[in-house]
Amino acid sequence: MNNRTLILIIVTAIFMVILMFNFASNTSIYTDFKTAKQTGEEVHIVAEWIKRDQSYYNPQKDEFSFYLRDTVGNEAFVIYPDPKPVNFEQADKIVVIGKFQSDTFWANKILMKCPSKYEEKNL
Repeated sequence: MNNRTLILIIVTAIFMVILMFNFASNTSIYTDFKTAKQTGEEVHIVAEWIKRDQSYYNPQKDEFSFYLRDTVGNEAFVIYPDPKPVNFEQADKIVVIGKFQSDTFWANKILMKCPSKYEEKNL
């Protein structure tokens, strides 16, 4: 085995280790609020917006706070460190990505599932 082949194998191995490490550190699981609170890890939670009249945007802190109910019925107070996302009101389901700190779920990202204009409507 010559030096070029050995160097190529080493570089490839290092690249694969870095790739696997990055993939593992960027993955999180889908769960509910109760499990997320117990684990304290970053997770994805599918939920629906509730208590809409109690939602609030604080411009001094640049935080949008609201309540969500997950698919198994657990409710949580959520703080998102940005303004309310566009189309938030129209979303059927909301996916929040973040983790609990005390009794508050801190979302660092919000994904929305809005009704499709292409779905057939019942008349």
